Amino acid sequence: MAKKTVEQIATDLNLSITTVRLVLNGKAEYYRISVKTQKKIQDYVDKYGYVINHTARSLKLNKTDTLGLVVPNLSNPFFSALAESLELSCRHKGYQLMICCTYNDPNYEIKLTSSLQARNVDGIFIVPANKDTEAKHLSSLDKPLVFLDRNHHQTTSAGVVSDNKGGGYLLTQSMLTKVKNPIVFFAGLETLAPVKERIEGYIQAIKECGDDKQIIVCHAKNDSVSDGELMISEYIEKYNDIPQNFIASSLPILEGVISLLHQRLGYIPEHINIGAFDEHLMLNFLSNNIWSIKQNDKLIAEKALYMMEQKIANNDYQSENIIVPVELVYRLKQPIKLN
Repeated sequence: MAKKTVEQIATDLNLSITTVRLVLNGKAEYYRISVKTQKKIQDYVDKYGYVINHTARSLKLNKTDTLGLVVPNLSNPFFSALAESLELSCRHKGYQLMICCTYNDPNYEIKLTSSLQARNVDGIFIVPANKDTEAKHLSSLDKPLVFLDRNHHQTTSAGVVSDNKGGGYLLTQSMLTKVKNPIVFFAGLETLAPVKERIEGYIQAIKECGDDKQIIVCHAKNDSVSDGELMISEYIEKYNDIPQNFIASSLPILEGVISLLHQRLGYIPEHINIGAFDEHLMLNFLSNNIWSIKQNDKLIAEKALYMMEQKIANNDYQSENIIVPVELVYRLKQPIKLN
């Protein structure tokens, strides 16, 4: 049997909606509603149950206690971890989180954000495909917006991102203390802000060693496993060798590189030193020396939700961009020879 709404209870008991609502909200005594009426309503609720009419409530308050999250995909471990952390943070604060995936399609991203606005969510978290879609959201959406992961430096945007340039520098510098140049950088789509910033950190660390010729960056059209496979394949064809040291700009790129190596060789050579962005359990099962940059998805979620709540409560909230520190994790399993 379906539970009853306030409106249905009022109709069935021949009472006003206001009277029913006051009793159910525990304000009967303050408004001097008779004990008899209170009992009548309570007996009805005990028998049939009661459910809040969220549609009516949201129309009255212009608030749905629902937020939207738009991410490229959930197959990337970082985005799935971020979505989970944000959902848990939202639940703790009394919000429900609607999660949507764009699959790196800018037009679909714009369609999704428009759909979330039409559903009257209180605010939207967005991992934008590029600078243009971010600008489009800022100009066309009238909901509070908080951008995640990618900082395109729009003057009116508010966002929370990892220290990608610092992470690229820290990762490369740490590897250079143990291995000799060159360290090849297998990058995803260069126009993605995090990839661009990670490359900048990598280049800075290499230049500080005094040898610009050791900068080797391979680019891809996207940030997928197949892009990783394509880049390592092209590298082997060009140099007729496999890289002794390399950095992958994301876990999907790393998965593609090691997958192609395994296909070609039947195994992953243990002497290869690997740098990676983001943490994943699979890294523990590789026998290589691995340096990785761990993003703090929990802190990103916490900061993003706080920013969102401020924007919801105050339309004049001054936009800002928060940069969250990253952590270096390393697994040294093989002896390293500095040739």
